[in-house]
Amino acid sequence: MKLSLSSRVAERFGVLPNFFRLTSDDPQITESLWGFAEFAYLDNPIPSLFKERLFVYLSRFCKVRYCIARHIGFLVGLGRPAGDLSCLPQTVEDVMPLLRRTLPSSGPDLDKYVSICLDGGGHPIFPDPETQEERAIFACTAHVFIQTREAPKCLAALQRKFGPAMLEQLRLFLAFVRVAHYWTEIHPELVLEDDINRLLNTHEVLAACVLSDPACQDDLSQQISEELSSLRDLKSRHEQLEENYETLSVDHQRTEAELREREEDVHYMIALSPQVSWTADAGGRVQYIDSKWSQVTGLMNDRTISDDWLRAVHSDDVAFVSEAWAKSLRTAEMFDLEHRICHPSGQSLWVRSRAYPRRNANGKVIKWYGTTEDIDQRKKIEIALRQTEKLAVVGRLASSISHEINNPLAAAVNLLYLARGTKDLSKIDEYLATADEELSRISAIVTQTLRFHKQSTRAVPIICDDLLTSVLLFYQGRLRGSNVNVEKHKRTDRPVTCFEGEIRQALSNFIGNAIDAMPHGGRLLLRSREVTNWKTGEKGLAVTIADTGTGMSTEAKRHLFEPFFTTKYSGGTGLGLWISREIISRHNGQIKLKSSTDQRHIGTVVSIFLPFEPASA
Repeated sequence: MKLSLSSRVAERFGVLPNFFRLTSDDPQITESLWGFAEFAYLDNPIPSLFKERLFVYLSRFCKVRYCIARHIGFLVGLGRPAGDLSCLPQTVEDVMPLLRRTLPSSGPDLDKYVSICLDGGGHPIFPDPETQEERAIFACTAHVFIQTREAPKCLAALQRKFGPAMLEQLRLFLAFVRVAHYWTEIHPELVLEDDINRLLNTHEVLAACVLSDPACQDDLSQQISEELSSLRDLKSRHEQLEENYETLSVDHQRTEAELREREEDVHYMIALSPQVSWTADAGGRVQYIDSKWSQVTGLMNDRTISDDWLRAVHSDDVAFVSEAWAKSLRTAEMFDLEHRICHPSGQSLWVRSRAYPRRNANGKVIKWYGTTEDIDQRKKIEIALRQTEKLAVVGRLASSISHEINNPLAAAVNLLYLARGTKDLSKIDEYLATADEELSRISAIVTQTLRFHKQSTRAVPIICDDLLTSVLLFYQGRLRGSNVNVEKHKRTDRPVTCFEGEIRQALSNFIGNAIDAMPHGGRLLLRSREVTNWKTGEKGLAVTIADTGTGMSTEAKRHLFEPFFTTKYSGGTGLGLWISREIISRHNGQIKLKSSTDQRHIGTVVSIFLPFEPASA
């Protein structure tokens, strides 16, 4: 007894697809469709796994998503791949690369696949999944299937690969796939089976690939319509170009006039600017410099417009200026530097030189635009202000030092007097030993004073604890009569390379301010530790100076590092913190400050970061 059509379909596929339930009113149509499916698809001599994977790949280009979903089900075991009971199913992970594979439209990528098919000519062997040969056959087959401009070339490559007989079997298979796609498109009532819905609900990534828009529209009429639309658009553009050409000469004349006007604007702006403008090529050779160069510097232009423009720079500054300029040329970063130039009068002149790179469309530097500004007067004022602050520091330290020296000196004098007035040798030895201790204390104070004001010509390594100890020595007099409790926490002995006198001056300013903020006593915390700068990755020393003093208002913190700003009613110059910040900056360091007037956590915390690497001059 012959089985019913539904039974035969279910027996072959292992499931009954909704595709073969569409024409229940006329079973003969379904019977014929099933016969075509058996002849062109199921019994086609092409290997079953290859057929099913190709069916899934080509179904990506179908507008309706039924075919790709159903045949992925066959491929992963919800049914039998190509109706073959002996064909082992694949996993979802095996199928995902097939769904994500892009179709090369033209150019080298497609030519590579065409060459693979041509090179395998005469050996109609079907490759394993996810091999380069499978990708090549699928790509060429897809172009033939959706009839792109590359279809003839791809068809020739497939014929070379499989030969005439097997190529006809492949064409027959493609004919059924196209019929299946069309059949689903004209039956909008077709829905996915329950097993497919469960599969897609279980694998969200798979569902996203399956249910997304088709990779390509296989509607040939739409392709022709788009080409006709492109031709009409091209004609419209041609007509527009002819119209624009008529007004081109007028626009060109207007543009020339606008350019001349802009050039004049730029010329007058440069003439009125106090800065000297100049340009250099990509290699740093000066090409142009404004005539104001002679007025500002007293130097002739031809001395600077040369390959050796550094001859104008002061001999003491040539090394770091040339190094900075070379770095800007190498990294294409902005050049910004203050330096001196040699004036014909024999005096040096402070200037600020800046330059910005101009790049082409590929990002390559093709030119530099720069300015040089006379800052001699400002620099002299800054130097005078620094000298004023140094003198103020010297005055404060002299007062502390005289107090520290006076006590041991008086004790030594009294002990020597007592030694002269006694004949007891044991007493004399005792008096002299004690006097020697007091004189050694005086010597230590004098030595630290000399170290404090010694200006090194180069950076030297020094341990932070030595810096803090020497600075605290000068404040012993003030600390002894106060209720300030000093705590030192040393967590590293690694030396930091710096200009010792400058760093001592900066630390003295911060520690002195902390003591001033605690007139009725409190706690002064000094801590040193090794840290890493999270912005630059540099290893360095972190020095923390914290007090439980009165704290600072928000307004005071806003102006804290400005010159001449001070919260002290007497004795303050307002230059200490300003100069301290410049000192830390010259050492490539950073300063962070937090302060609060809230009684629950009142006080100020200053954090100073100094890199371990040698500081620049």
